[in-house]
Amino acid sequence: MKQPFYIANNRPLTHILFWIAYLLVYTGVHADGEDFFLTYFQIELQKLPPAILVAYVNMYVLFPLFFIQRKYVAYSLWAIVLLFIASVVGRALIERVIEPLFYADTTVVEEVFIGYLLLKSMLWFLSPILLFTLVLKVFRQWVDQEQYNQEMAKEKLATELNFLKAQVQPHFLFNTLNNLYALTLQASPVAPRVVLKLSELMSYMLYDSQSDTLLLSKEISHIQNYIELEKLRYTSRLDLSLNVSGDIHDKRIAPLLLIPFVENAFKHGVSNETNQIWVTIDIKVKDNWLSVKVENSHTGDELVSSLSNNHNGLGLQNIARRLKLLYPNDHELAIKKETDRYLVDLKIKMS
Repeated sequence: MKQPFYIANNRPLTHILFWIAYLLVYTGVHADGEDFFLTYFQIELQKLPPAILVAYVNMYVLFPLFFIQRKYVAYSLWAIVLLFIASVVGRALIERVIEPLFYADTTVVEEVFIGYLLLKSMLWFLSPILLFTLVLKVFRQWVDQEQYNQEMAKEKLATELNFLKAQVQPHFLFNTLNNLYALTLQASPVAPRVVLKLSELMSYMLYDSQSDTLLLSKEISHIQNYIELEKLRYTSRLDLSLNVSGDIHDKRIAPLLLIPFVENAFKHGVSNETNQIWVTIDIKVKDNWLSVKVENSHTGDELVSSLSNNHNGLGLQNIARRLKLLYPNDHELAIKKETDRYLVDLKIKMS
């Protein structure tokens, strides 16, 4: 939580400057012309001790003990007692200490307990101090609570994002190991290349993807490595097109944000096909918008996994949630299933 604001990071200095400002403001309000400014300044200076008493007892005793505990009746009663005590203290200092010591020749000592003077001091001079410090503490409490809520929201968001990101990693690894398993069963000579590509992919997932954002070009390179694996698996059966356009080199994006769409195209739209299959991926950056379109063949009778299906399409459900958290008002996601094709159209506003 952020520390309270202090002038020059100095708490005593801040309090001293506040009381100097208080004296100047009250003097300026009551002084009638420049000739009387010094006179009224001395008068306000005499009233400063009870004001300080009210301010600090209210902020550091009454507020935490009663007001913050919502004991408003008790707070009000003790506030009245505080105002009365401070008024008596102020009268006693003026009549018994200050005036006899500094103005002995020009003043007459009066009684301390004069009702209307005590009441005037309570209502006119000290009540504004009480109310001001109360408002100050309430405002400070509200600021602290807002900061706490924001920190908790950020922690909750970070925890959920890390959980969602962690889900992508084993999900992707599971799919890739399945591909490798199929190739080893066939004693395919390309199996070593698969292991090499898998090593590159795992390096990306273990190290690069740990940051909050990374270069879009790295995410695209990750997709290209994944596509190379799929090409080795499907060989000539696969007609694949990857098109990248626009300035991608200085743009940043959350890691592992695009790969689930590509995985979904192969796992749910291609892997069950027996005829010629195709996948088209278009990635374009224009006017600070990233546009990603993933389209694949689909001729089966089963519904392709969608965001509304709770048992399939883990990657897509995951990515939809991450998009809402990371780009709540800066993305558009459309998923369409037609008779012979499946299309994902994603747009993200880049910062």
